[in-house]
Amino acid sequence: MLKRAVLVLSMVCASATSYAATPQVAGSFNDWSAWTYQEGGRKNCYIYATASAKTPAQLDHGDVSFFVRSVRQPANRTEANFSVGYDFAADSKVRAEIGDARFEMMVSGGNAWLAAAEQERELLEAMKGGDEMSLTATSRRGNRTSYVFSLDGVTAAVRQLHKDCP
Repeated sequence: MLKRAVLVLSMVCASATSYAATPQVAGSFNDWSAWTYQEGGRKNCYIYATASAKTPAQLDHGDVSFFVRSVRQPANRTEANFSVGYDFAADSKVRAEIGDARFEMMVSGGNAWLAAAEQERELLEAMKGGDEMSLTATSRRGNRTSYVFSLDGVTAAVRQLHKDCP
């Protein structure tokens, strides 16, 4: 898990020239974990989980994870990211579903972010109130893929995120 956390850290660092320390686990909460790292003299935080199910089973999905990092923007305190081990189809969308809530994510390479940044808070609230999150996507090769993330522990992980990076 530490190896994957270091990979996630490399994705969230804004500048290739800045120094970032190895992430430190701030807490494990069932299927989610909270992490902190230093960058540019500031503490940064994120929560992280891996997919509990990947389909179709015969495909190599690579590392599949979902993380939410703290951001210092007036409009949003967090930014969600879905990451897979392949490139998504160009101009495609990832669809995230939690209960009745639906969210569209824009893609770049093997990463996806909410298409509407103003939905960050709504997504986080849906995650805290849900049991599982399902995501569907299309690979660059045209394969339809889907993933399930357990949301067991996400509420405690979010609390830790906000405690460490208010």
